[in-house]
Amino acid sequence: MKPEKGAGKQVEIYRGMSGKERLKIAFEMWDIAFAQVKASEKSLNPNLNEKEIERRARQRMTDGAIRGS
Repeated sequence: MKPEKGAGKQVEIYRGMSGKERLKIAFEMWDIAFAQVKASEKSLNPNLNEKEIERRARQRMTDGAIRGS
């Protein structure tokens, strides 16, 4: 299947879902992306503690909109 056809099929599937189902998928995708960004921060900064890794990951995921602890 060509990517364009696959993307169209995916949109079709999403349109058949309720808003609650789509929102659940969005949160799951955010969690996956956040885990990947945290892993990247750990790799780049192995000496940082978990709290600082999470702070940096949140900052990256929100383009700096979230700065606090």
